[in-house]
Amino acid sequence: MNYKEIIRDAWRFTQTNKPLMWWYAFVPEFIGLLVGICYVMYQVLSFWKSPIFREYHGSSFTSDVIIYLSSFLSSQPSLGIILIVLVAIIVLFYFTLPIFSKGALVQLIARKRNGQMVKPVEGISFGFLHFLPLFEYHLIIRTFSLFGLLTEASFVIRNLGTGAFEILLIPFILILAVGLLLLLLFTYSEYFIIIDEKQVIESMGASSKLVIRHWQHTILMLMLMVLITLRIFLNIILVLLIPSVIIISTGILAAFALAKIGLIVGCVMALIGMYFSAYLGGILQVFSTAVWVFTFLELTTAAEISARESAREPAKES
Repeated sequence: MNYKEIIRDAWRFTQTNKPLMWWYAFVPEFIGLLVGICYVMYQVLSFWKSPIFREYHGSSFTSDVIIYLSSFLSSQPSLGIILIVLVAIIVLFYFTLPIFSKGALVQLIARKRNGQMVKPVEGISFGFLHFLPLFEYHLIIRTFSLFGLLTEASFVIRNLGTGAFEILLIPFILILAVGLLLLLLFTYSEYFIIIDEKQVIESMGASSKLVIRHWQHTILMLMLMVLITLRIFLNIILVLLIPSVIIISTGILAAFALAKIGLIVGCVMALIGMYFSAYLGGILQVFSTAVWVFTFLELTTAAEISARESAREPAKES
């Protein structure tokens, strides 16, 4: 396998198919960034009010938020209903749109790679057709995700203390190691589901077999993992930076009795930062998906020689 050629082809594909990014990557990235900002702010404020940093006064950040929201809904019921509907829509899109977009992207990229003439709008049907099995697959692997494990670890630290976390540290590390191994084995599961129309459990078994059979291509996987890690770090930096821009701008201008102007300036700068972050994340999403699709097509198209076949005979396609 020519790794450089695959990566070069994937980057060229990304550059020449920008509509795919706008159709199926930009909006999921934007919503993911917005939810990520809310999640990080919640974790920071929850830790700040936890017994780790200050004396316990009988109420947590979550309970304070619930009390504040109840009071806000009582005083502003119409606006509260609008905000509840808006939050519900964002949460719904957060859990469904990335899965839908993945099904559309993989199908479109695979078909374009094989020379088929497809338009970005056709990805809508591909996304709907593969949504349910992909959703089932993501429910299964969510248990082993790094995000889920970090959430559980933060919950233990905040509510049970660092002592309990130290006791559970080894189990957390073991679960993390097993989870990363399973995620590695299930690398191609989504592509078996979307491209080959396999069932969820069948695709997970086929992916494990493919990864084990072609373990020598782990170098390519590591390169992609580095890319994904860089993307995650970039998003984390922006997630931490954007709220800081709002707070710092408001604080500086508040000193000059311009708090409202500071808030407006901070929000505008935050939106600009979120836009560029979502754009970059969308480009990387299309690129990394193209690399994996090209790799999957090449590995599954290559003929496998059994131990009974002669190397001089043409290999049978698996």
